[in-house]
This record gives sequence, C-alpha cells and structure tokens, in this order.
Amino acid sequence: MNRIILIGNGFDLAHKLPTKYEDFINWYWDKWLEKLNYSQNKIEKDILCTFECKDNGVSTWMYHFHFNSVFIPKSGKDFIKYIKSNPNLYSLEFTPFMKRICMSIEAKGWVDIENEYYKSLLSIVQSENADNAAKKLNDELDYIKSLLAEYLTTVQKDITPAIVNTDIKQKIFEPFRPNDISVEGRKKFYQDFLMTNMKITYPATITILNFNYTSTADIYAEGIDNCKVNHIHGYLDNYQSIIFGYGDEFDRDYKSLLDLNDNEFLRNIKSIRYLEYDYYRKLLSYIGMGPYQIYIMGHSCGNSDRTLLNTLFEHGNCISIKPFYYKKNDNSDNYIEIVQNISRNFTNREKMRDRIVNKTYCETLPQNE
Repeated sequence: MNRIILIGNGFDLAHKLPTKYEDFINWYWDKWLEKLNYSQNKIEKDILCTFECKDNGVSTWMYHFHFNSVFIPKSGKDFIKYIKSNPNLYSLEFTPFMKRICMSIEAKGWVDIENEYYKSLLSIVQSENADNAAKKLNDELDYIKSLLAEYLTTVQKDITPAIVNTDIKQKIFEPFRPNDISVEGRKKFYQDFLMTNMKITYPATITILNFNYTSTADIYAEGIDNCKVNHIHGYLDNYQSIIFGYGDEFDRDYKSLLDLNDNEFLRNIKSIRYLEYDYYRKLLSYIGMGPYQIYIMGHSCGNSDRTLLNTLFEHGNCISIKPFYYKKNDNSDNYIEIVQNISRNFTNREKMRDRIVNKTYCETLPQNE
C-alpha cells in the first residue's frame, strides 16, 4: 500500500518561508519603491499599474524621494498607503485584475491570485471585445507568474537541509494507522496487512505531490529510494514547466468558456496545461498501482485544483484522506475549513464521508519555531 503526501503553500509556511501571495505582492511594491526612487519621470507604469506625480510643476518621482522630507516610506507597502492617502499629489491606477488582487488583500488580509484570475476571466466572457480582453488578462497573469518565479527564487535560497522539521519527516514516513482507513478500504488494507505477517505496515512507496514551485519537498525525499517528488505544477529551475492558472472543470461556468470556441479563454486552464509535461500521467500511473492513503499537508484543497483533486479523492484505490490542520494562537483550528474544501472535490458524498479521517484521529501540521 502506498501513500501520497499532498503539499501546498502551508507546507512552506510551516517552515517559516514567506511564500504567501501577500508576501509576494509586498515584494512587488518594494521593487516599485526602488524603481521610483531613481525615476526622472512623472509617470511610470508596467502591465499591472501606473504611478503618476500629479503636481503642476516639473517634479519627478526622484525629486519627491530626495527633496520632500515628508515623503520617506519605509517599505513598498507603506509607500502604497502614502500614495493613496495623498490623491491630490499622486495617482495609482490598477488594471481590473490587479485591483481585484489588492482589494482582496485589503478586505481579507490574503488573496488567491488564481481564483481572482478565474473570476476575471468569467467576467469578460460577455463583454465587448472579449477576445482582446482575454488576451490582456492572460498577458497580465503571465507577467505575474514571471514575477512570482523571480520572488520565489530569492526565497528558495533559504531552503536547505537545516530547515527540515523532524516531526514532519516522521509523519511522512510513519506506519499506517488502522483508524485512518475508510470502511470501504479496510478489506484492501487488511489484505495488505496480512501479507506482512501482521507486522507494522509502512508505505511501500511514497509520492510527495508538490503543488508548490519551491524545492522544500525535495529535501525530505533526498536519499530515500522509495520516496519520490512529483512537481505537478512545475518548478523554479524550469520556468517553462510552471503551471499557474485555474483547474476546475466542474464549475458550472466552465462550459461557457468551452462553448466560446476561443483558445485564449483556455490558455491557463491547468487540466490542459498538464499535458505539456508527463507529471500528470506519472500521477495517474501511480494511483493505478494499488491502494493508497493521502496525507494533506498545507494544501487548502480549494477549487483552483478541483479537477486534479477529484481524480485523487474519488479514485477506487483511495482508502484514506487525512488532513493535517493548523492550530491558531487562540486555540481554534482550520480542520473544518479544510474538510469543507475537500468536500467540494467530491461528486460522491458517501465516499467523501467515509474516506476523510475524523478529527479525532487527525493531527496538527508541525511548525518550525
């Protein structure tokens, strides 16, 4: 019997790596702060936003940085707040997509860029000049993807064997626990258990299914023959392999994209982009080998990966789905939130209730200090 370790961004966060999308956006503002500090223009822009000095004189951005004593932002984030609080002197304009991203961070303190992309894509289906709008949106997403890869490359420098969490490593390779196994899967489990002469049963093989672009997962599999990493969304050392978009073919509006007969609307759909490399095919081959258990470590199981997760969760060989939840400072946790998200990836509710491990038998995801 095998095990799949499904890891998402929460896995990197457990290792104290600044990999939230809002960390990335703050880094983006820091880059703007650095650029405008030496700009001799009144207007600077990229594909996502435009900065402008609105005073009637000849002042440039560099002038405001070096000769305006009040204008001393400490970070890119503070800089954006200052710009917005002085609309008579400065203006900052966003594209609709970038505006969605910023509004989500302001309202919720976090953002799912892939989800905001899909909402933006759907919003232009019925608009005039939809073709041009879709291309513009995709170009913006490609630009964000390139910036994200640049940012994560700087983060990846801190990923060394020294950050390995021994508690996480122990859980990845621990033996199977009978209470984790679904009622449906117990026959398969005990057949495998008996074949080992009633000894403690460890996974025959382990696949770490890495939804991140970083290499944190690789240091856990290094030197272990029966443990492999599948970089299902690509990795930083091969930029062309990076998949960044949306993957929910079950969404009721997805068919409307297919009916348009316009490939621009499918340019960043994950289930199509999976066909460029063999990571998805290797996963299909792996889950077809025999019974497997899924450990979820730091993946929200949101709709942006729904097509792939449905394939994993409802496959006949899946006999257990065990989420490792995050415990907050106020002693509350996100177990129910993860389970709610997992449930959206099922079409068979009976299987869902049987395969998800009860909270009684689940644990928190260990965090680095």
